Amino acid sequence: MRVRGRHRCSETVRDDAMSNGQDEAHTQHSVDNVPESSKGVPREAWVVLFASALCMSQSGLALSITNVAFPSIRDDFPTISTSTLSWVINLYTIMAGASLIVSGVIVTKYGPRRMLLVGAGLFAVAALACGLAPNIPLLLVARAFQAFGSALSTPAGIALLVAAFPDSHRATAVTGYTAAGQIAAALGPSLGGFLVDAGGWRWAFFAMAPSGSIGMLLILKFVKEDRRAMTDARPDIPGAALIMVSMSLIIGGLVQSRPWGWSDPRVIFGILLGAVLIAYLVQRSRNREFPILDLSLFKFATFRSSNVGTLVFGTGFFIVFFGYVLFLTDVWDYSARDAGILLTPLALCGAIMAPITARFLRTRGTETLLIPGGVLFTAGALIMFFAAGDEPNILGVWLPSILLTGIGSGIAWPCLYAGVVAEVSANQYAAASGLNQTIQRMSTALGVAIAAVLLGDTIGQTSVGHFDRIFIASGLCGAAAAILAALIAQKPRLI
Repeated sequence: MRVRGRHRCSETVRDDAMSNGQDEAHTQHSVDNVPESSKGVPREAWVVLFASALCMSQSGLALSITNVAFPSIRDDFPTISTSTLSWVINLYTIMAGASLIVSGVIVTKYGPRRMLLVGAGLFAVAALACGLAPNIPLLLVARAFQAFGSALSTPAGIALLVAAFPDSHRATAVTGYTAAGQIAAALGPSLGGFLVDAGGWRWAFFAMAPSGSIGMLLILKFVKEDRRAMTDARPDIPGAALIMVSMSLIIGGLVQSRPWGWSDPRVIFGILLGAVLIAYLVQRSRNREFPILDLSLFKFATFRSSNVGTLVFGTGFFIVFFGYVLFLTDVWDYSARDAGILLTPLALCGAIMAPITARFLRTRGTETLLIPGGVLFTAGALIMFFAAGDEPNILGVWLPSILLTGIGSGIAWPCLYAGVVAEVSANQYAAASGLNQTIQRMSTALGVAIAAVLLGDTIGQTSVGHFDRIFIASGLCGAAAAILAALIAQKPRLI
């Protein structure tokens, strides 16, 4: 997971070139008549970062705000079963995760600027359609379109960023972009709680549209498409169908393991069949000129290790995100809105740590920073395990724990994202980020599924009980990520 390392000398040459005013050679998207910054980063690059981050934030809201709106949706449709209504959440997770790899290929084919506009626009329109939906079938259709819009805009935004920023500031761009999504996801529960209390569940969906719409306007006005980041590869339609079906089966199986149970034949068969299809897709991709799954990405050690780290650390992070909300509402008896507010430090730490992490990433390998990130994340979980009781203790237990957890994740996530694009070529950025985001969606579903299994039938109880398992499981994932990073630091080719 090295951003720098064996390429240190070449990067130093590039840095020297940029300090002499040659930034144009490294920047693929431009803004008319905008002067360059004095630090070697064209000012149009910051416009790209701001606009892309706005588009990313709407996707972050979609991951968290809907959970808070769910009880209000259930109240408005009392004749619809809870299991059916749960697809308002699950369909988005499955569709977004299943289409990310395909979206990365589409972005590479048609250009990141164009596809970011299409994705963000589709997401915004679908969000409004969700808020206006008169019934559940139409709401589900709108959620499916919203998921595909999110899947298009995520790799497109990253591709725009890494092309706009010089190599020496690539980590800064990626960390800022990912921080926007983390902040939006962490603020979603509290924002959703206020909106639902004020106007009902429909306003939770309306709130997802504005940020991406502003980002679209900025991109339309300031950013040009550059065809150097595009390819003329013929679309692999059978491969696209395989990846969509296999990812739907795997992520769908993980998502449904909570209501159906791990022993349900549908869960077992779905995950196994999805894995078999992935294995077939990998074999098929070896013999095609333009496969949907670009296996050449895996020759990069940083890409491989960052994706393994994303799966491991992401699972622990989403165990926290799901399990801690239940702990606050069930054991400490806080409302959903108050629980969202208490989780806000996760967002604040992400915002604070992103630029700090980016600064250190310019001079140190990502695995070096991932070690303290994983350790701090684990320390936060251990505080909850040893000190949390049945009675609320915000200052003595919760704040120290959530601050350490937030700082740890605020360090770890930027390292993982930066490692994904550290060595790949310009026309592989979208495909690389699409695959990584698919793995993150899998870690989301896996984290929630593991948390549900660990809690078992104790959801709704008023004592700590099995929540100790949540604290230990999340801590183990953080420790595993730190150990993985330490091993890679010693032996870069281990993974």
